[in-house]
Amino acid sequence: MGPAEVLHSHLKTVTDASREAQWCLAVESGISYGNSEKQKLDIYTQKNTSGAKKGVPFFVYIHGGYWQEKVMCRENSSFMAVPLVSEGATVVAVGYELCPDVSMDEIVKEVKQAMYYILKLAKEQGCSGIYLCGHSAGAHLAALMLMTSFSEYDAFDSDLIKGAILVSGIYDLRPLVKTSVNEALHLTEEDAWLFSPVHFMHDIKQHSSDRDILIAVGEYDPPEFRRQSGEFQKNLRDLGIRTRYLDIPDTDHFNVIEKLQQKSYILTKECIRLMKLSGH
Repeated sequence: MGPAEVLHSHLKTVTDASREAQWCLAVESGISYGNSEKQKLDIYTQKNTSGAKKGVPFFVYIHGGYWQEKVMCRENSSFMAVPLVSEGATVVAVGYELCPDVSMDEIVKEVKQAMYYILKLAKEQGCSGIYLCGHSAGAHLAALMLMTSFSEYDAFDSDLIKGAILVSGIYDLRPLVKTSVNEALHLTEEDAWLFSPVHFMHDIKQHSSDRDILIAVGEYDPPEFRRQSGEFQKNLRDLGIRTRYLDIPDTDHFNVIEKLQQKSYILTKECIRLMKLSGH
């Protein structure tokens, strides 16, 4: 398939599975965490329960799309909810504004705002832990949350964030500056470095020394995604952070994440294990 067909196939897969989640599960949809239209999130729990149960983990998903693909949104970001909720997790799909309507700086601020909302909710509900998951550009945003204290929001304690599953991520934005991707991002070399998680490894260590971080990549992911994933995981490991690298056979940049809709998929099993739900 060509690039357009691949993206269309991916969109159909995640949209269909997200619709199934909306039908099978209880969902609080379109919860505003900020002032703009896309600053909303959806929360998925088991049907016939009064919201999230106490003591369950939150699986927070941040979608990809190079920070600009309007077809990628929270509405098709719950494709993994059925298997994870059935194992006892609460799934939260996060939306955010996109470039060029807003800057990269604004996107990062919005995701921080969403995380503050989720942290507050998780604390109120006695959540056992928050586990971030992001794909591609979403993995970049999730990685930046690992170096964030959220103290600017009222000295809020971010210890509830217990781990992360970063899939086919972009951790150094500098190679994007001279590509067509940057036409919407408008990043200078300096900007790209200032928004790169690899620039903040010691900050990540400071806030994530007690977290479990899984770096996953597809066997047929583009070489740059594979290179950056391997180097980022090595940087984490060298700093003494608990981390693992998962190179998933026979997957590409899209089906490596969309297969999370399958309970038997290796990455789904790893998410369940990371959230300590095995045998639930």
